[in-house]
Amino acid sequence: MKKRTAQKLNFKGLTTFKMLGVVVLAGSLLSVWPGCKDGSTDSASAPSRDGTVRPLALEAQPLKTSQHAMANPLAAQVWKSAQWFKLAQGRSPRIAGAHTKIAAAFTPADLYIAIVATGPYQAAGNAAADNLWRQDCSEIWLDTSRKQNGTNFFELVVSPTGRTHGVWHRSSTAPAPTSSGSPDLNHPYGLIPWKIQGLSVKIGTGSWHGHRAATAVVKIPIAGLPRPLRFISKSGGRFRVNVLRYIWRANTAGRRQLVQYSLFPVPLEAQAFAPYLMGRLALISSNDANLALRR
Repeated sequence: MKKRTAQKLNFKGLTTFKMLGVVVLAGSLLSVWPGCKDGSTDSASAPSRDGTVRPLALEAQPLKTSQHAMANPLAAQVWKSAQWFKLAQGRSPRIAGAHTKIAAAFTPADLYIAIVATGPYQAAGNAAADNLWRQDCSEIWLDTSRKQNGTNFFELVVSPTGRTHGVWHRSSTAPAPTSSGSPDLNHPYGLIPWKIQGLSVKIGTGSWHGHRAATAVVKIPIAGLPRPLRFISKSGGRFRVNVLRYIWRANTAGRRQLVQYSLFPVPLEAQAFAPYLMGRLALISSNDANLALRR
């Protein structure tokens, strides 16, 4: 849909990082704004056997100091104290030993996403930055704009080696599903490659579920986001988010995606067309019971 599926529908040469209906939007928004509060819940469901949960919201917990935030999340106390959320696998072949979990934290200046992945997770080799999504990777999707209606949102691809590629998605109208409920693949929007100043990724290894795991901690400086997506990072903020993981394999026809894992359910490769399916990102207070990071 977003990428490979769109090509099947004869959107010639479409990738996430090429234009799908160029949209020019005039005007600008305030450079920094407070996150809006709404009536949605930020409570997590009951933990699973491995200590992770399927979230009603991704809860980003406050850091008293960022000193240890970039440490290996399987070993550092700052992440051992975090609330972990497990990504769900979509309709695709089961891959033995493949699991993904994430946690989130924030300081006044930065948003942190920690990722732990087991099972196949191969490096992208010499793939071009704008083609990283067609390799094994994780994707972080954020709508931290004032309206949070999908007219401005950000996509950050993170490879197992720590390479990244970011794209700012812009549209003059809010994307919406078709009458059948499926994503509208004809919705026009612009794609602007964007390098976040100060972005940092720390990769590592460890063990989870008894399997070798690849880890990554992504530091996203809020001031480095496109202007409409900058916000004041403080407890009580409510935004939109999704985190995906892709596993790809080569075949005689080129490459095919074996599986997509999603924090919040979204059709295969369709997140760019369905930002309204992002879940809630909640910046919680250190006073919330049993959820505060200790260091």
